[in-house]
Amino acid sequence: MRSQVHSLELVYPPISNQEAEWLKDDPLVEKEISKSHLYFIGQKPETFFHFDDNVQEVLKKEQKIYLTLKCGNTETTGYIDIIKICEPLKMDSESEIDIELGEKFIRLWLLTGDQEPDLINWFTTEKFIFDRSRNAPFIIGFNEYKSFYRYHLHYVGISKKEDSFRRLLVRPHDKRLRILSNEYPLSKGSRPTDEIVLFFFMIKSLEIKQYFYEEELDELGTNNLEKYEQIIADAEKAFVKILNCKYNEVKFENYPFSTDGLFHTNVDRYAFCIDEDISFVTTDNVIQGDRSTSTSFSKSDFIIVDKIKVDLIKTNKEANN
Repeated sequence: MRSQVHSLELVYPPISNQEAEWLKDDPLVEKEISKSHLYFIGQKPETFFHFDDNVQEVLKKEQKIYLTLKCGNTETTGYIDIIKICEPLKMDSESEIDIELGEKFIRLWLLTGDQEPDLINWFTTEKFIFDRSRNAPFIIGFNEYKSFYRYHLHYVGISKKEDSFRRLLVRPHDKRLRILSNEYPLSKGSRPTDEIVLFFFMIKSLEIKQYFYEEELDELGTNNLEKYEQIIADAEKAFVKILNCKYNEVKFENYPFSTDGLFHTNVDRYAFCIDEDISFVTTDNVIQGDRSTSTSFSKSDFIIVDKIKVDLIKTNKEANN
């Protein structure tokens, strides 16, 4: 008997549609996003950084940036520890740190003599939440960050012949353009391009084999995981089927049956979950992820596929309300 767990993991922090236009020509961004062949398009009210009037004075005294993260009526507070960020750097007596603070962007630069400034780290609001979810040691507090990691999901897509970077950012993408054209902003004064958020996933797979009879050892013992293309094709169908995203015109009503997914393999039972602290919401359902520190995925919701049926199993009912 073969059972599998396929967990979705971000290859790059979520980026707004506007930020995607700024970052798509960066070769380092392309390198990371090109690892993805499965992408989501979501939306939430625009998020901002807010600083006290004396933030620069406190920064000089304590080497900390105190700030509040705000999204609509939701907020959480904490600080960035500059000393911890700079620990890996080789700084000398001529080195200085230059810090830019804005409501949507934070940048830290290393200045050394007459050399060109070197970017140490940067944060958009979404990258900041992403880093906090990964327990970055220099981000202290912001314990309510999961409230900022909740998105209305518009679309789930895959890119079989090319990667998500080229499919979603380089070439014109019909659903991305339709979402931008049709959706209204969720917060006053914002533009849809600032609220629409793009997610780039890869899939990690875990297989469990159980042998009941000796002949099964011959049948299953040499099997490897199915082709990655089959796994991502099945994942797209599973999430569209369960969440019924508005802009997915094909709803895969016959799923788990498919010709390009896992239906015709000898995998008996498998599941999909999100290995991030993100929750996605549609008019039909909510799915909650969990950035687990083990392989148990104990707090993630699971889409369970048992050959002829598919179910969403909610393991954290409070988070799904």
